[in-house]
Amino acid sequence: MFKNITTNLMVENVTTSVEFYQKMLELEVLASVPEEGPTLQFAILSNETLTLMVQEKNNLAEEYPILAAEKIQPSISLYITVEDFDTLYQQIEEIYPIYTKVHRTFYGAKEFAIADPDGYVLTFAEYQEG
Repeated sequence: MFKNITTNLMVENVTTSVEFYQKMLELEVLASVPEEGPTLQFAILSNETLTLMVQEKNNLAEEYPILAAEKIQPSISLYITVEDFDTLYQQIEEIYPIYTKVHRTFYGAKEFAIADPDGYVLTFAEYQEG
């Protein structure tokens, strides 16, 4: 019955979000809705294992009026499991502010977090074998 679930983030500027997710998660644009004014309205980004949609705030609210908001108030975080955690941390730390420094969790993960341009938190995690 169910095949997958994909997050659609409400964003202020689709172009800015696309550039961020291309740089941080190495996602490529699969599809986008053309510009209406100065910015894209919607984009689907993906790579071999991750898929994410981003949609301009007013455009999304027009489609789903219940989501209308004056200001974007992120209420979700994206939890991303990774390989080669230490290398990823070093690469991101050199180019982007770290929101939560590296730490170990009670559930056995090594994690750090950043926030995207709209305030959505991306947590990167690696679990130890055994």
